[in-house]
Amino acid sequence: MSKKFFAWLLVLSLLVVVLAGCGSSNNASKDAASENAAPTSNEGEKTGPYKISVIVKATDSDYWQTLIAGAKAAEKDSNGKIVVTPDGPPSETDIDKQVSILENVISTKPDGIVIASTSSDATVPAVEKAVSQGIPVITIDNQLNTDKYTSFLATDHRKAAAAAAEAMVEDWKKMGVDPSGKKVIAISSVAGTKVNTERTEGFIEKIKELVPDIVVLETQYADNDISKALSIAENTIAANPDLIGIFADNNHMGVGVAKALEETGKYKDIVCYAFDTNEDEITALKNGILRGLVVQNPFKMGYDGVMYAVDAIEGKEVPKNVIVDATIVTKENMDDPEIHKLLYPLE
Repeated sequence: MSKKFFAWLLVLSLLVVVLAGCGSSNNASKDAASENAAPTSNEGEKTGPYKISVIVKATDSDYWQTLIAGAKAAEKDSNGKIVVTPDGPPSETDIDKQVSILENVISTKPDGIVIASTSSDATVPAVEKAVSQGIPVITIDNQLNTDKYTSFLATDHRKAAAAAAEAMVEDWKKMGVDPSGKKVIAISSVAGTKVNTERTEGFIEKIKELVPDIVVLETQYADNDISKALSIAENTIAANPDLIGIFADNNHMGVGVAKALEETGKYKDIVCYAFDTNEDEITALKNGILRGLVVQNPFKMGYDGVMYAVDAIEGKEVPKNVIVDATIVTKENMDDPEIHKLLYPLE
């Protein structure tokens, strides 16, 4: 062989070595990149767990603690797919505090938010911001003055309060009381909120429809304070001997009014229906101090709110508005299995 042939053979050998080295280097780089890449599902979706923030109106209320319990039950049933973080202001009057909590939650970039907003307006900018960032927001109990939310779950408060008025009129009939010309009053927890307005107006509209000659006293507000509700009820009872009915629009109001009726001994003459439940209200119902409770289903709303948030995160269709029925609970039906479950959802 000629020297020229050997020279070409040497060049070819060197090229093979160089190309093999480059291929090995590229494969090593790809392997390293694969090892450092974040794990993803086959569809490129988040593998979880989903971080869901649940913000209630007040942490001092058994009602809202029950809603949180429902949300935590959804977390438990998910077997690690969901992590629920509850929060909320101490009282329903702490509107600015709830807005601050919501804004802080959004800054942590949760996968979803479930909120029972105290105000129909104050939380709107933050809710709209969250939605614009792709965070599903499930609203509960109080409807916001915006359509930029994912889903809304609530009782028809006006209809539920009207049912309380109907039950009150039936009680008067059983007692042999003619309500014409007599007086009733609504004692409300907070002025200006959509939920409380719908409850008091729903009660007043229906009671006037059923008893056109009844006298409805001016609605009184107790700042969601049991002691204030007690004082208002006592003063109203003392000033109006012809008072025959009181409507209390949440559990704190119900407890305050029940105390007033018990202390004055007027529970035999004055029929009171109150919204929601807690242990004090249930005891007052058993003892005949309160004639009835308008019972919602906060456990279900907390559970379903979290599950709707998960559906939205995963791109599934969720209903825009969901009505959750309320139930009139009395001493006569409170031991029925289905009613008992509403009163004691954690048993």
